[in-house]
Amino acid sequence: MRENGMADAANKEALHREAGNGNILPQSDLSPGTSIDVRHFGAIGDGTADDTGAIRRALNVLPVGGTLFFPVGTYKVSGSLAVVQDFITITGQGPLSRIVYTYEQTEDDTHETASLFAFRSGIKAVTVKNLNLQYTGTFFGNVGQSYKGKISALYFKQCSDILITHMEISGFNANAVFVEGEREAYASRFKVNQCYLHHNRVGGVLFGFVEYISITDCDLDYNGSVLDGGTGYGCAGSSGGVPKHIQIIGNRCSYNYRKGIDLHAGIEAIIEGNVCHGNRLYGIYTEGPRTGNVTIRGNLITGMRRDKIGIPEPYTWITGIDFGPYAESLVPEEYHNYLIEGNQITDFGIGEGSAYPIHGYLNFRKGTIQIKNNIIRAGRVTHLVSLSPLAPGSRDVKLDISGNQAFADEVTDYAFHLPHCKEVNMQGNQITANQTEKRDGMIMLGYENLQTFTYIGNHMEDPQIAAASALCGEGRLLAKTFKLGNFLNGVLE
Repeated sequence: MRENGMADAANKEALHREAGNGNILPQSDLSPGTSIDVRHFGAIGDGTADDTGAIRRALNVLPVGGTLFFPVGTYKVSGSLAVVQDFITITGQGPLSRIVYTYEQTEDDTHETASLFAFRSGIKAVTVKNLNLQYTGTFFGNVGQSYKGKISALYFKQCSDILITHMEISGFNANAVFVEGEREAYASRFKVNQCYLHHNRVGGVLFGFVEYISITDCDLDYNGSVLDGGTGYGCAGSSGGVPKHIQIIGNRCSYNYRKGIDLHAGIEAIIEGNVCHGNRLYGIYTEGPRTGNVTIRGNLITGMRRDKIGIPEPYTWITGIDFGPYAESLVPEEYHNYLIEGNQITDFGIGEGSAYPIHGYLNFRKGTIQIKNNIIRAGRVTHLVSLSPLAPGSRDVKLDISGNQAFADEVTDYAFHLPHCKEVNMQGNQITANQTEKRDGMIMLGYENLQTFTYIGNHMEDPQIAAASALCGEGRLLAKTFKLGNFLNGVLE
């Protein structure tokens, strides 16, 4: 302990001496584990003085294994800060250690040249914590400017073993955190934990070619633009990448101007225990040509009931949970599996337009879908559960819809729209719908592709339905159906 203390004191003395002389101390002159205070290099932290040069000088001498420390203060930064060291920590003293970024991007800028902290390709083992990062430059909030901004707070390219925790980040015209790699060189092992990421133009966390990413216990709110529905994600898997092995657990994603949680792309993902409240278009979205093998469990989706969406076309619908590959032809990967279980979708619906509490795309050749033990309480909706087969071709899809409870004030189409499945099991559902246009049943199945249908112990209610069964076209389904103990409007079928 005595030797380490003496070494640390010597490092501090050297830092004071060299910083005061305006010199840059070589990294080799500092021992691993050194903590560097940016004020020792001339940072003022009063919110007025430009501290960019001082912080860059501190970064230049930060050794591998060192810590860059921002004491309480407001540090004005006018240019990007490049980080090139492995095994480092960048930290402050919490919300009162504030960095205000004022840089205005140019036409030639990229995310790497314009972002506040740009972490060099290949960096590993970095922790960023206990800081408040704000951007005060041009936000690009108009329609058509969704991705014009290039300025993120923390930009990582092909980095690994990264921890971002206890951060507040707001106002950036791209993202709070942006992680990307390449198809041949993924970023890996990212953790974003207990952060407050809000009011950024694109999203709280945007990630592309990255594997093993965890976003946990964060508040991801008000991202996007009031005027524009093109962006605004609590967190998002980029359509330009293929993220793999994803955990999005225990977050609060509220009032984002497009989606609470988004996977435009993402393979092998767990989305669990999140609260998604008041998001404009989607609660949880896992839809795209490179999306599959997803578990969506135990989430609460609320506050999406409204008269109108409030922005121009093409935005005419809202969705609670959306899943499946969106593609004009069947995706080449055979097996896609989706488990949607134990979610609550409440205070949901729309006065004008379409609304889908649970919706999926069936553009895959083989796979399984389980929609189980969910609760839906909705106003006016189009369907309760619906599947859409955009692409032609036969499918081997096994569907299980069991143990769900749903109530809707109004359903403008069939409560269940389930085409193109090979095997369907519906058991133990308790459903109340008020279908205003369809009178011949509540469950529409795709007859041509169906081989077997098990229909047991369901309680279906709709005062508009005078048919003897909740199954549309029951006559042609008889040879493929096993029925037992189902009720329609209190009468045993």
